[in-house]
Amino acid sequence: MTTFFSRRPHRNSSNICLLWLTLFLFTISYADAILQTAQLDISFAGSEGAQSHTMLVSQASFGSPLKMGVEKNEGHRLQLPPVENPLLCQNVTGPTNPSEGGNYIMLVPRGQCTFENKAWNAQKLGAVGLIVRGTLASSYSLNETTSETIFPSNKNDYDCDKGKAEIPTSAVVIPYDSNNNDPVLSGDTSSNLCMKESPLFANSCDSKACFLTSNFTENKANYVACCAWDLHIWLYNDPSISVNVDIPAVYATMEQGQKLLKLYETSSPLVTMSARVRAPYNFSAILIWLLGVIIAAIAAYSSATDYRRATQVINRKQEQEQKQEHQGLESDEEKDEQNTERLPLTDASTTENASLISLGTSFPHEESLELNAGHAFGFIVLASSGLLTLFFFKIYSVVKVMYTLGCSNAVRQVIFLPLFSFIFRQMKITDRVVYRSNIEDIGDLTLLDIISGITSYILGFGWLYVAFTTHNREPSLFFWMMQDIMGACICVVFLGSIKLNSMRVASILLLMAFFYDIFFVFVTPLLFKGQSVMITVATSGGPPKADPLWCEKYPNDSNCQGGDPLPMLLTVPRIFDYQGGSSMLGLGDIVLPGLLLSFAARLDAAKQLMGVISGNMHNYKRICCSHNSYFRPMIVAYAIGLLMANAAVYLMNMGQPALLYLVPMCVGTMSFLGWRRNELSMLWEGPKIIRTADALLYGPDEDYHDEQNAEINDNPDDRNSSNLVA
Repeated sequence: MTTFFSRRPHRNSSNICLLWLTLFLFTISYADAILQTAQLDISFAGSEGAQSHTMLVSQASFGSPLKMGVEKNEGHRLQLPPVENPLLCQNVTGPTNPSEGGNYIMLVPRGQCTFENKAWNAQKLGAVGLIVRGTLASSYSLNETTSETIFPSNKNDYDCDKGKAEIPTSAVVIPYDSNNNDPVLSGDTSSNLCMKESPLFANSCDSKACFLTSNFTENKANYVACCAWDLHIWLYNDPSISVNVDIPAVYATMEQGQKLLKLYETSSPLVTMSARVRAPYNFSAILIWLLGVIIAAIAAYSSATDYRRATQVINRKQEQEQKQEHQGLESDEEKDEQNTERLPLTDASTTENASLISLGTSFPHEESLELNAGHAFGFIVLASSGLLTLFFFKIYSVVKVMYTLGCSNAVRQVIFLPLFSFIFRQMKITDRVVYRSNIEDIGDLTLLDIISGITSYILGFGWLYVAFTTHNREPSLFFWMMQDIMGACICVVFLGSIKLNSMRVASILLLMAFFYDIFFVFVTPLLFKGQSVMITVATSGGPPKADPLWCEKYPNDSNCQGGDPLPMLLTVPRIFDYQGGSSMLGLGDIVLPGLLLSFAARLDAAKQLMGVISGNMHNYKRICCSHNSYFRPMIVAYAIGLLMANAAVYLMNMGQPALLYLVPMCVGTMSFLGWRRNELSMLWEGPKIIRTADALLYGPDEDYHDEQNAEINDNPDDRNSSNLVA
């Protein structure tokens, strides 16, 4: 009995269990800070001639949208509000000077009334744009009942941990007088009392400004002042305003506002308001689509590697023997011996003889699992249980650790074990057994195992460290590339270990997954008070509960946790997009349709193998290189289905379960091809040629013997080679 290949046990059962638990994930993007979506380009005459400066600002939710790009917008001079209406909160009826209408952008302090009210008054005054600048005074107010000053609130407006100082009560005016107090409580100058009274304040407080708190020192001679937050905010609309505000409005921080005021006082700046430039297309969505198709194709194609290797070995051996016969180099005795050896290969006259051909009895059955209908139902139960467990118990960190362990082992098998094997051969290093184990699933531990394992697990735990310690991981090239590599490897291992051998089982599994995906995404919000189980689990508990401004200040706050996608996905950061974010694809959207792609790849390869064994080289080339292949059309169908899912995300402006598009495309394509080729019944029940090829490679199992005996009993005269090919 000739053995053509041998393979070390994979020890990948942990990978299989992990993927069964975490196949279906649905991801959404989230924002954890207020983005500066607009910019101010300021041109002015400085001491060195014409100069320019750019400020990034946040844009209002009301008013007309800004055009993208500075060149598409006009510059206008800066103007302050009327002296009698400095906060622009008093109602105005029209331009103070109608001749100036349409030529300026108004710079207005924050406070006293809503942002949209200010914009409406600025529009009536003839302004073409509005800049609301932050001020210290806007955080103070008066209690109308007691006439007492309401001071800024801790954490929301200021943080004493970032800087604290004691300000003499005689140096400030309460109720808060902005004209007197702002100059002595802000600015990077010697007049800033917070910096003067506390030398460390300048280094610890980014805003260089401080708020007076309601606390005094013991003798009440000094106010306790703390570092002021100076961040961008959203300019919300005012529901009480029924008119349309047509001018754009933006928000500038206190620091930016002071710079604008200084420029206004010292020169005549020309300000251009525009939306920040973004890439016209989301190129990362194209890349994630291409990456998903490539990984699905490679993983499915790799699942038939054993068949192709056997085909190549047998084909090469037959060619060598034919060449030797042609040259007449063998003796009659050698010919008889070789003909005896070749009988099962060239004249597979009976199924019994074919079953004696063992091309690789070292392949252990435990390393692969052939799915049946029971497995399909069990999978849905297991996946649903796992999803609900995560939803209720929120053990997301445990999942990350399990995923790291499983993926590290997959990276070892797919990348580093072959890589170091190649290096050992090139350097003529002999692999040796370091530890012998009597456990079949573990096998002997070799030097190659140790080196490849250490390398893969170091990289895996390095990725896990970044996942646990870094809040914004998108800029980390190592993190997202390593995540994609781990995801790709575990897909290859999964499709090499889990196999479908019939369209019947494939249809049951994929249709159940189809409805599973829809149920947990769209139906569960009706059962769990608006919470989608799939989205909540996929984002580690759902979006943060706190508002983005709070989370920008305190990203480690418990209410700011969440919205972090679980790692069972491929991710590519958005390219040329200042808003950040990533395009993501769940691994379940690769491996589930990939099971059907793997079935198609193994069917093609099994036909080639049987064609070579039967000596029909024409059949081998026809299947390999013509339109009779199942695998290539299935890859095209998968690519189209995934493209449809991506298009639906952008057309509907909401996340989509990719299986909603992939399942009909893949199952429909396979069924159509089988119908056209009069093989649909064979595909539905399971091609005998795959089972025969498995018996040749791994040795016949009990089911195979039972099937063959039943067929022989039913058809005692039908023992020809046609049994080998379905």
